[in-house]
Amino acid sequence: MRFIPGCQDGRPGPGRLFFAREKVYSSGMNEFNDDQNCFVCGKKNTAGLQLEFARNPETGDTEARVAFPVQFQGWRSTVHGGLLATVLDETLIKAAADAGHKCVTAEITVKYRKPAMTGESCRVSARTLETRGRIVFAEGRICDAQGQVLAQATGKLFKV
Repeated sequence: MRFIPGCQDGRPGPGRLFFAREKVYSSGMNEFNDDQNCFVCGKKNTAGLQLEFARNPETGDTEARVAFPVQFQGWRSTVHGGLLATVLDETLIKAAADAGHKCVTAEITVKYRKPAMTGESCRVSARTLETRGRIVFAEGRICDAQGQVLAQATGKLFKV
């Protein structure tokens, strides 16, 4: 087993977030910058979803509309769960940014409620719940056109 600095006995442990951050910084990247190539929202990523997020003035939630193309399916006509998790992850980060916090995801939990169908319009939304030190807690959901929850997420976001 190879020893990894920041981990005990080479296994992932409490130091892994520190190690991952140090690895990013030691690779010459001094800060997290948006180069518009994000899979979810990047305008330069022609293979991505290119979602446009906005803050809802009535609820304060960060929202976007999405219709997943057929190439993002798992089972026939059903959006792959990993894509739902990816969009929820980005929406939590955008909600934190709207609240003034630049973050990366430390932990996300996704609960799938109903299948999301390819080609159908969905609304994704998220909000921050609280901040404790460098951790921002947030929640989000993806709903179908009738407002039924398809998937929901909670996350712990790390301020960078």
